[in-house]
Amino acid sequence: MDIVKEMTHGPYIRYELGLQNLVGEAYRCESLRRARTIYRSIFEPEDNVIFIHRTSYYRCDRQAGKVRLKRFFRARLPQVRSRILPYEFDELDEDLCTREWSVEVKAKEIRVPYLLEAIENTDFMRKPASGGRIYLYNQTKDILFHMYDDRGCDVFSSDKNSLLPLYHLHRKWILDYNRYEIDGFLGKGLAGIIETGEEQKNRRKYNDRKAADLGINLRRANICHITHYFKIPSIHADKFEEEISLTSFTVQRILSTDDQVTFTAAKTEALALIDYQTHLMSMYGKKYGSYNGWSIL
Repeated sequence: MDIVKEMTHGPYIRYELGLQNLVGEAYRCESLRRARTIYRSIFEPEDNVIFIHRTSYYRCDRQAGKVRLKRFFRARLPQVRSRILPYEFDELDEDLCTREWSVEVKAKEIRVPYLLEAIENTDFMRKPASGGRIYLYNQTKDILFHMYDDRGCDVFSSDKNSLLPLYHLHRKWILDYNRYEIDGFLGKGLAGIIETGEEQKNRRKYNDRKAADLGINLRRANICHITHYFKIPSIHADKFEEEISLTSFTVQRILSTDDQVTFTAAKTEALALIDYQTHLMSMYGKKYGSYNGWSIL
């Protein structure tokens, strides 16, 4: 059985670890803090875990498959299994392949701080380094944990009910880019709020016109403070504010009348990502009231 392949086709949550508004050691510390917190929410010391380490390389390069695993564990390793798989990112690619090592241990036997730091260092040329992609499958809870680098981690399960406690516990850390899809998988938040084809067409047309008016090239680096505007009936205002506050957008009331509240929700991000932002924000507007466009600073 290919655990990774099976699990990654089911319900998931993607968490944001590294924050764009932080740099240097502050960025690194926050990323590791979040990773450790999420890990501890999933694994208990006596849980049965399959530790999976994968590297991909050209089939003709036999030396590329070597890796040191014992450094990730507190005690002597039990039997380690190894196998060659089709290239995990494109099984039809005959030039590349993926080598997998796996070992069954108790969660308490894993050197978790060292492991997470090694993954964190992947893109920074620092030691320790993971030397590949690492997946931790909690057999006891049927949850797969995969921190892919300093930016984020994915949590998968074949049963969405196993993910719901994690969804509620760390909802604010869910990557906004994937939030709408995740809500749909889990039947929470924006689940059931649908954008019609005509609404999508009009939204994207508005975005293109707005970007053109601003003279911004969406294909270049263009970090902006993007503010979205809403008009929400007063009876829904508190619930709207609560739900937006569980994203990484900053929500603010700017005007209240007897029957309506005007809100803003703001986030600093590349304007090239305006499509997902306006989709997400317009769905919140549709759920609670109306969405009235965006501006930048």
